[in-house]
Amino acid sequence: MSERDPGLQPERTALAWRRTALSAAVAAVVLLRAGLIERSVLGLLAGLGALVVVAIAGWAGLFPRRAVAPRTLLIATAITSVTGMLAGGHLLWS
Repeated sequence: MSERDPGLQPERTALAWRRTALSAAVAAVVLLRAGLIERSVLGLLAGLGALVVVAIAGWAGLFPRRAVAPRTLLIATAITSVTGMLAGGHLLWS
């Protein structure tokens, strides 16, 4: 059995971060559009939060060999949670 190539894991991780950034970008555009059409502050804030998540995920995807700091992951988790709550609030009060 051949040994596993350790160089592939960072590449797969970088591709996963890029896919995450792309899907978050689509969600951000949808939320911003809904917020603008309905003139909803919650929708706009959710869209802006999603844009921050896009920036963090895109940044993580640019550097596949560099570990993402735990502090960055904590910030991304907090922003994602707040964005989800804002999007839920937008849906409930729209």
